[in-house]
Amino acid sequence: MTRIAVLLAAFFVLAPTAAANIDAGPKPFPTVTSAPANLHAFLLRPDEPAQKYYPRTPSFAWSPAGTRDGSYEFELATSRSFSESSVLFSYENLAMPAVSIAHQLPWMTGVPYALWAHVRWSSPNGKQVTPWSSPFGFNLRWADDDFPQQLSAPEGMMRWKPVAGATRYEVLFPDMSPPYSFQTTTNAADEREFFTFKQKDASMWATVHWRVRALRYVDDKDLLKNGLPRVSYGPWSRTFSSVNPPQSLGTLSATETISDVDNKGKASRPHDLMPGFAWRPSRPVSGPLGFVGSSLYRVYIFTDDHCVNRVFTGSVVGSPAYVPRVTGGPLALPKTTTELTDWNAPPYSTTWGDEGKVFDATGTAIKSTEIASASSTGSSGGSASSAGDASVDLWDSGWPNGRYYWTVVPVVATPSGKPTAGSTSSNIEYDDAVVPQDQCEAGIGMSFGKVSQPVVTARSRTPWVSGLAPSGRVTASAAKVPAVHDSPLVAWEPAVGATTYEVQVSRRSYPWKTTWSTTTAATSVVLPLDKTDVGSWWYRIRGINPALPVGAEAMSWSKPVRLRVTGDTFVIVEKKK
Repeated sequence: MTRIAVLLAAFFVLAPTAAANIDAGPKPFPTVTSAPANLHAFLLRPDEPAQKYYPRTPSFAWSPAGTRDGSYEFELATSRSFSESSVLFSYENLAMPAVSIAHQLPWMTGVPYALWAHVRWSSPNGKQVTPWSSPFGFNLRWADDDFPQQLSAPEGMMRWKPVAGATRYEVLFPDMSPPYSFQTTTNAADEREFFTFKQKDASMWATVHWRVRALRYVDDKDLLKNGLPRVSYGPWSRTFSSVNPPQSLGTLSATETISDVDNKGKASRPHDLMPGFAWRPSRPVSGPLGFVGSSLYRVYIFTDDHCVNRVFTGSVVGSPAYVPRVTGGPLALPKTTTELTDWNAPPYSTTWGDEGKVFDATGTAIKSTEIASASSTGSSGGSASSAGDASVDLWDSGWPNGRYYWTVVPVVATPSGKPTAGSTSSNIEYDDAVVPQDQCEAGIGMSFGKVSQPVVTARSRTPWVSGLAPSGRVTASAAKVPAVHDSPLVAWEPAVGATTYEVQVSRRSYPWKTTWSTTTAATSVVLPLDKTDVGSWWYRIRGINPALPVGAEAMSWSKPVRLRVTGDTFVIVEKKK
């Protein structure tokens, strides 16, 4: 009798969900009276420890209601009472006990919490509804260690520790009147305002005070239900000081290519961020106007070592360093000799704007890359990008083989045209003193590599994939190839420079054939794979960086990640004779 029982048990080995498919006939909806329990937030895995403060909008999971029938309704509000005016958004008809939030939340902190979430279950016909779960509270703000900290930098430049999740930075000069700020996508900035046309021993730039804050991308079209505004910026750093000793003028030569990576002498590592450029300053090139208060320079970037194929044109600066800016770029250079005299005397008159007439060494008019083109796009208002932004980042160079080459040329301020009748003032134009090709062939410049950071989708080769288990609970996979019953929720870390992300799904890794794609500002998404999509699938993610050249804003893809959807599968075992 025991042997027969063992054989019968071995005849059909069913997956836990197979029994759910054996339907003896119509059944009423299960009665569920208790509210969903264990509601919690997470960034990458639903089993990670809870946090009081989250640096970006988290995802949420909770214990299933005890049945696979029905759906969930999720609300997030600024009050634990969930009054109508406090609700930021809601999701209905959620098929799984988890949700990936596509909305970007405002920075909010409270005592103990400022943001609250709850969830409830309802039957398929909507006639049975449980009470709302206990409210789950949390705060949203930059992490405690995610504030800019000063790093060493060459003369005429400022540099700080990159902040995770930042898509750009705003730099403030608090001593200028009125205070003056600009934005950059990298972790460095030049001090062109304090050098250009200033006397070489002027005390006004001997010590430069500055502050910086990280910015994040906020989609202005993603409106919250109650219209609560969301800012793109984080807290200001403390006031930092850059000390600039009197310049030692000599032969012009390149010294550093610097961002999160510091290349001195030669390119040893590629840059994730657009780098800044530093050089040993030289004496002003003599021109018809004579000494104008400082040497003037312009940086050019090329794809070849003879400096022929130009891909970037810098602005005219008087500092011995240059870092591209997305806003607040070219200086409004003096257009007349009368304006020129105002630049050496306080109050500071240096502001950004029109450079005026600028020419290369062949007499061809040129335009700085820091000037936004008419085709620049982006959001406005409280976002961290706008239609006035310049595309100042570079394409991937194909490191370590491919790379860029930069050089710096001296610029001369010269009279332009004839003085206006009855006026002693002359118009000014700005001319390169030498051809960039000659500078490169003379060894005045450096090479560097530029790569866009691929999205990180895993740690220790274990992807951040969660999904439904046969029990209906959302669990995090610990396998190198994650397996879920259905509805995989995938998460990733923010990529440097990315404002949004593109996610693609394919049945195979090669050749890749996209079966589904989406774009999101979040760092998680639920892939549209249910229990009928049994088998292996692949997904990949890449960031979108609007500071890259127009038409080439897409960054590097992550490595394709394989996952398996098991669905309602079972195995038949042959009976032994």
